[in-house]
Amino acid sequence: MRRLTKRQRVAAIVLTVVALAFITLDLGGGSLGNAHDGVRGALGSLYRGTDSVLGPVRRWVQGVPGAGSSQSRIDALRRSNAELRAQLARAQADARVSAQVAQLQHAANASGERVLPALVTAYGPGQGFDWTVTLDVGSTSGVRAGQTVMSGAALVGRVLHADADSSVVLLAADPGSGVGVRDLRTGELGVVTGRGAAGFSFAPLKPGAQVHVGDRLQTGPTSASRYLAGLSVGIVTSVRASADGTVRAVVAPTTSPTAVDVVGVVVGAQPAVADRAALQPKAAR
Repeated sequence: MRRLTKRQRVAAIVLTVVALAFITLDLGGGSLGNAHDGVRGALGSLYRGTDSVLGPVRRWVQGVPGAGSSQSRIDALRRSNAELRAQLARAQADARVSAQVAQLQHAANASGERVLPALVTAYGPGQGFDWTVTLDVGSTSGVRAGQTVMSGAALVGRVLHADADSSVVLLAADPGSGVGVRDLRTGELGVVTGRGAAGFSFAPLKPGAQVHVGDRLQTGPTSASRYLAGLSVGIVTSVRASADGTVRAVVAPTTSPTAVDVVGVVVGAQPAVADRAALQPKAAR
């Protein structure tokens, strides 16, 4: 590297001193501001040359006193944003629950049955079955083993066991579960068997019965099913016929077994004392 001459070193020192003087005048404000304007006018080209090099340093020094307050404002805005997001999430959850309760009321009106709203509190194996959920209602609210559980007008499962304040529900999608159903297009009866997250498989009772993709299945008549009749089970998505004429179909569930949240238990007559009132069917106006 080429060494600076004595004259160049002196010039660099002078420029540094002048630049520091400009920074001092900028930061001083008040009466020093007038001096700054005067010096800048007299040494305009020199000022512009040094400011282009040392301007960023000067602006950083000027911003140091306000850095703390800026960070405080940023932190306050972040807290406010987090609170607004939480309020929005609560509002969306309330709206979802309200919509689901409204669907249960509509189902109660259509079936003429008393339907007890309940919240799913846990998922997991229970009482020897793989696909069960736990509800926050029990026998004190009129829940009994064998009662149908639905989501809106769609089948969820049936009550396996009820304690005083909770109950265990076997999901219809459990691989050990079978549900009597009716094909709404043909009126043919059959049985759907749970396949977990894959939905159901459907076998009509009549050999050679015609089953088409898009056929809708509902729980069958009371005599043919342990569930409340008329609840939507799912839609046929594929059909396979074996050489002997046996038909098997894959059914996509109306209600996903892994997404149930607010459900309704068909409780029938209420007990004398209950800790939660069931939705009463309303007569059409």
